[in-house]
Amino acid sequence: MVEYVFMMIGLMVTFLNVLVFLALRRRIYAAFPKRARPLTAALAVAMLALLHPGLFLMFGGTSGFQSMRTQIPEWGQIAAMTSQLASWIYGAVLLIKGTPGALIGAWRKLKRLSQTEPKLEREAIDLDRRQALAKAGLALPVAIIATAAGGAIAARQTPVVNRIRLPVPRDMTNLHGLTIAQCSDIHVGSYMDAARLDEVRDAMNSTGADIHVVTGDLIDNHPDQLAESMRFLKGLRPRIETFMCVGNHEYIAAREVDFKPILEGLTDSVHHMLVDEARKISIGGDHIWIGGIDYPPQATLARITDRTTRESLDFTLAQMRDDGAPRIVLAHHPRSFVHGRELQLDLMLSGHTHGGQLVAGRLGDFNLSPVLPFEHYHNGYYEHQGRRLYVNSGAGGWMPVRINCPPEITVIELV
Repeated sequence: MVEYVFMMIGLMVTFLNVLVFLALRRRIYAAFPKRARPLTAALAVAMLALLHPGLFLMFGGTSGFQSMRTQIPEWGQIAAMTSQLASWIYGAVLLIKGTPGALIGAWRKLKRLSQTEPKLEREAIDLDRRQALAKAGLALPVAIIATAAGGAIAARQTPVVNRIRLPVPRDMTNLHGLTIAQCSDIHVGSYMDAARLDEVRDAMNSTGADIHVVTGDLIDNHPDQLAESMRFLKGLRPRIETFMCVGNHEYIAAREVDFKPILEGLTDSVHHMLVDEARKISIGGDHIWIGGIDYPPQATLARITDRTTRESLDFTLAQMRDDGAPRIVLAHHPRSFVHGRELQLDLMLSGHTHGGQLVAGRLGDFNLSPVLPFEHYHNGYYEHQGRRLYVNSGAGGWMPVRINCPPEITVIELV
């Protein structure tokens, strides 16, 4: 059943690509009538070569997509996914731009048909003006392709370090200046090779943070990625300890195998692997609490626990004494904050959304990205009646493209 769903997705993506090709072909014929045939032939070859992910999905489903990931070199995959994103954006622009015009044109046609006397005079068509407009119109897809290519380069840059502050009681002097470095959504194996993984590790270590936390999706989708994930965790060098919570992709990697070896491998490589658990970390004569909850229930995932998100939070927070010390909860999915903001926690650290990857800006709490219609809490800092959430943008990605949303490491300083 899952295979057929992905094959249908591939069919729809391919259909959209064909429509984009036809729109570009029409514009090329209008802009360059004498050279249209060779230009459209070159366009067809380029799109067929670059937009192959949709074809792999259409004919092979998830198996076809995995075959693409193993048979096509990484540079080819990045070029293909970048081109596919450009095709989607241009298709969306054409749809938004063309729909009002199509409705107006249909209304005018109906109006003409309703007239008793047909119009005999027609305005002369200015072919030179039409050709000039068609050439100008080609600047848009070129700009979209250039932006997507820039986003592919940006996605492979060293993570930026964003810093936030968490207030703690004034009398807990040993906590003042304590730092926590967070990384998330590394997706080992998905455009994240060993060299890039080492860059993320070195960036984490260069923060000099006292505590490191990894908020899930370290692995992408296969048990074979466990060894590199373990190497990454063992290479982290916090002054005190490292903590990790589980993400949905840790479970996805175990869909066809037992999850136990994956959990054991991660647990052996990190100081604390937290699944509905909490730990007390003593700092001098003071302390903080760090807990981690399981990924929210999902029909396609066989999880460790059978608790709901609220039950996981209640169970984890019950292990933290209400003694005035900061309570920090790792929760891969930021939607967990919908429940967490009503509970006694000081800060929730999440990931999962990759910050939207394509960001047009921010208006208050509203981060303008494709994720916004589905997830309000999906990028950066949020606060609700003294409860705080920070959503890390991740170091990896679904697609190897990031626009105005660079890979990120978060440093939280207790003040």
